[in-house]
Amino acid sequence: MMVYFPDATYGDYLAVGFAMVFLVLAAAQVVFHFIGIFYVKLCMYHKPSNVLREEMPGVSILKPLCGVDANLPCNLESYFLLSYPRFELLICIQDEDDEAIKVVTPLVEKYPHVDATVFIGGSEFGINPKVKNMLPGYKASKYDIIMISDSRISVSPDTLTNMVSRMAPNVGMVHGLPFVHDKAGFSSTLDKVYFGGAHARMYISACVFGVNCVSGMLNIVRKSILEDAGGLKEFAKYISEDYYMGIAVFKSGFKQRLSLFPAMQNSGCSTLNSFRKRMVRWTMVRISTVPSTIIMEPITECLMLGVAASWALYYLVSWDPCIVFICHTLVWFILDYFQLKVLQRGPLNFTKVDYALAWFYREIMTIFFFLEGAVSQTVRWRTGTYRLRWGGYLEAC
Repeated sequence: MMVYFPDATYGDYLAVGFAMVFLVLAAAQVVFHFIGIFYVKLCMYHKPSNVLREEMPGVSILKPLCGVDANLPCNLESYFLLSYPRFELLICIQDEDDEAIKVVTPLVEKYPHVDATVFIGGSEFGINPKVKNMLPGYKASKYDIIMISDSRISVSPDTLTNMVSRMAPNVGMVHGLPFVHDKAGFSSTLDKVYFGGAHARMYISACVFGVNCVSGMLNIVRKSILEDAGGLKEFAKYISEDYYMGIAVFKSGFKQRLSLFPAMQNSGCSTLNSFRKRMVRWTMVRISTVPSTIIMEPITECLMLGVAASWALYYLVSWDPCIVFICHTLVWFILDYFQLKVLQRGPLNFTKVDYALAWFYREIMTIFFFLEGAVSQTVRWRTGTYRLRWGGYLEAC
């Protein structure tokens, strides 16, 4: 039975509906905060027990490289130091003049016991430059478990063991939660605040609820699943090949799992401009891949949702919107800090004032980054410029 209010107009019902939606979204975001905090606290950073190393399957590691930054030598060397019983390291470089070759060659000579092969030239098939670079290594891979790892990711000796231990018979992919190493400077603090706060909250919540959310920075996937989907070349038409690999895993009837340890980014350079470009590019990718992003994402950010929730409570119960907005923002500020602290697992390399400045900078600027990404038509990625199409498809400009 429906209840009608004689003096209410259609606009009144519409306003009440929007107010309720805004309040539900605000409550959901608080729930996501607690899911993220407790998941890290209870489920992550626990080394697997009863691991029988002699029974662990072989792994083919694809390392696509493009250019050199200051931390590439130590990042790449960490893969030669993996304490895993059976793996091959397939290093892929697109351009024969790439300076990365000068970094790779000494490491291959330094660790002759590591089964490492260098592929130069890539493939001409497809558009995605990362996938094109990896295709020769993928074709030569001899194990059913494939690890894909970006050049800016460093690993510990146990990383591969920890990830493979999560690969149960019903699991087709294990991926790492992106985080960052400690570095000095405001832009590095901004990276840590973002990846340890807002990004971690939504990434973990998506994984907990079974939503496809895969980072291509560090993951392992069954080669048989990729082959059933048409092989790695099938993903060369997308900008977000990692997202569509995750879709392929679900379609094959397998599950995804989050790694017990985060994927540690260790980039040699970090600036405010590089952060902006990254946020804009990722916005473009999300909008082209999941079009509903253009509507839902802005209203789930702290400040915009704070304004919406403040209006909702003012409209429904006449609460002071200024007080509501301040309380809303303060709650997010504190919960993001707790999220960052549990993920850091130790003292932060910056002060609470630094955290506050970085947090407010990100929250204020995120709407501008989003708008720039929403109206942009081309993206600069690696050595090329590309046009994005609906469905995540790439076109070379």
